[in-house]
Amino acid sequence: METLKNLLLTWGLPGLFFISLVDSAGVPLPGGPDAVVMLLSWQRPTLLPLVALVAAAGSTVGNWILYQVGRRGGELALARFDAKKRAWVVDKLQRNDFLAIVVAMIGPPPFPTKLFILFAGAFHMSMRRFLLAVSGGRFVRYLGEGYLGARFGDRAAEVLERHYGTIALVLLVVVLGTLLGKHLWPRSSALERPRQ
Repeated sequence: METLKNLLLTWGLPGLFFISLVDSAGVPLPGGPDAVVMLLSWQRPTLLPLVALVAAAGSTVGNWILYQVGRRGGELALARFDAKKRAWVVDKLQRNDFLAIVVAMIGPPPFPTKLFILFAGAFHMSMRRFLLAVSGGRFVRYLGEGYLGARFGDRAAEVLERHYGTIALVLLVVVLGTLLGKHLWPRSSALERPRQ
């Protein structure tokens, strides 16, 4: 996988798109798109918004694939996960599926992002809401990481690791502020039980 990532990295922005897609579809790559976003933003700071956009687009496609797995496989695809973790994820999605997916897109490892995506598919979350939540959350995350890459260069990963809690909180406040126009998004999540 390291060889694949290095090959894709030589392709620049198209490579970043595919790294984000593969990683989000459930095939983790060492360092993932986060490191590539910081590296490309460091090398070309003027392209920072484009780098974040390309990474978010690739991640959205990858997460859509995982969503389809959850949608087609239903609870069978989720049976191997711990029951408590499954119940926690379902509770968050039923409270506000859109916000839960946005938070999952910003959350650091070991946040169970893949589990949120599989459940969103299994419970037939609206495709429009799902794609908006994934692309918005990922764009905010990659924009923040790109800024760190442009600002701190090769020390960006170290800064991110040391201050991830604060950075994630700031990103979440930005997202929540954006979502204050909540009248656009109904309060109920309208999730369905998967078909047996």
